[in-house]
Amino acid sequence: MKTGISLMLFAGLLLSGCKETPESEAQRPRVTVQSATAQYETVPSVIEAPGTVQARNRVVLSAQINGFVASVRARAGDVVAADQVLAVLDARDAESQREAAQGMIGEAQAALDEARKGAQMSVSMRNAAKANSELAASTFARFQKLFEARSVSAQELDEAKARRDAAAADLAARETQVAASEDRLKQVEARIAQAKAQSRRADVMVGWSVIKAPAAGRILERPADAGSAIFPGSPLFVLETGGTPQVLADLPSAHASRIRVGLEVRVRPSGSDTPVTGRVAEIIPMLNPAAHTVQFKVDLPPTFSGMTGQYAPVQVPAGERKALLVPRAALRETGQLTTLFVVDGSSRARLRLVKTAPFDETRVEVLSGIDAGEKIVAAPGDAVTDGSPLEIRS
Repeated sequence: MKTGISLMLFAGLLLSGCKETPESEAQRPRVTVQSATAQYETVPSVIEAPGTVQARNRVVLSAQINGFVASVRARAGDVVAADQVLAVLDARDAESQREAAQGMIGEAQAALDEARKGAQMSVSMRNAAKANSELAASTFARFQKLFEARSVSAQELDEAKARRDAAAADLAARETQVAASEDRLKQVEARIAQAKAQSRRADVMVGWSVIKAPAAGRILERPADAGSAIFPGSPLFVLETGGTPQVLADLPSAHASRIRVGLEVRVRPSGSDTPVTGRVAEIIPMLNPAAHTVQFKVDLPPTFSGMTGQYAPVQVPAGERKALLVPRAALRETGQLTTLFVVDGSSRARLRLVKTAPFDETRVEVLSGIDAGEKIVAAPGDAVTDGSPLEIRS
């Protein structure tokens, strides 16, 4: 409220200070100017959707291991290449795990060699027992025929049978030994496979200690510094990639039907009076139940040079309206006050306080201060002041 009062007082002082007596006005030389008529024009009506400039692709690089940051090789704002090393993490724990896994592989490999030798020996002994069993069985068969022909005694037949049974038992024992050797071999091979898996896991963990850029881009944030403690999931860098940024905007759900992919819209970044043209690239297929808005993304032109996070409202077309437009060059700005010169009935310049809104590169929309049909000085320059007699050029 105080600011509004001070502006009114300043405007009053400004206008009162510019007043002159009729005698002094008559003595002033005429200033040659061009005039323009303030008039309503039919212009596109828009709905302004608040938006923010964001990276087209945003990648958060996080730690995958426990430890701390050993060194940092990039800062916020740096432009980096693909596979460029950004940071190195402490990898001593992972390296010790890899060494332990390598030791387990060596130990299991030695056990595998021993198990293979034992298996080969078991197979050889089984083969010998098999041959002995077959020989004992055939010998018993012959003795049985000879006993039937009364060529051998019963005792000799019993001895042959005993040798056959003993050989068969020995073969069964050797078969069991071979099976045990094969099981032992499988166990050692499983140990080697497990040790190799642990070694590969350790290699992966060691690889996680070197943080590289997944693609070319620019570092937006660097939450961690050298010496910072980290845990799996701790953010290290925020990287934007993918060329020209986009604007993420929110439109009231009541107007959701007005946007479509490919629609041309105007974007007015904060700090700029000149809007840029963009196109709707994506509509988020979900309404915000709290704000009752729908989000959409706008592709910006390649010449856009704004920064990520910059406020950039989007003007969505919504039919037509009438707007009172005047040349931008007609305005004078003094602090927070905007004025222009109106041509009165005696062809003199009269300073008028106006309220305007940006429209395009050459014109502004007058919201209050003048009426349609009034003539204004198109480009007053420094020679025109309040009360200056004017010579109007067409």
